[in-house]
Amino acid sequence: MREICIAAGLLEPEIELTEFHVDNPTDCPLPFYESTAYDKLFNHFCDTGEMPLGVAKARTGEPDIWILDRLASCKSDSAVV
Repeated sequence: MREICIAAGLLEPEIELTEFHVDNPTDCPLPFYESTAYDKLFNHFCDTGEMPLGVAKARTGEPDIWILDRLASCKSDSAVV
């Protein structure tokens, strides 16, 4: 997960905020989609083609939820060694 955040250009405080959102998706005072971390990750996943177009345009899913789910899956994959 951290590697993706770094590749997207997130700074350390943004990475920490993103990790908090991944671990506590409903306990955040500021919605993830209002953060600079969201903007950078959204652009990263769109530029790499990982995010489906329907999700990116919010037709078939919510981009912020997709990003947090994607990062959570990376985090859980790295925990299973």
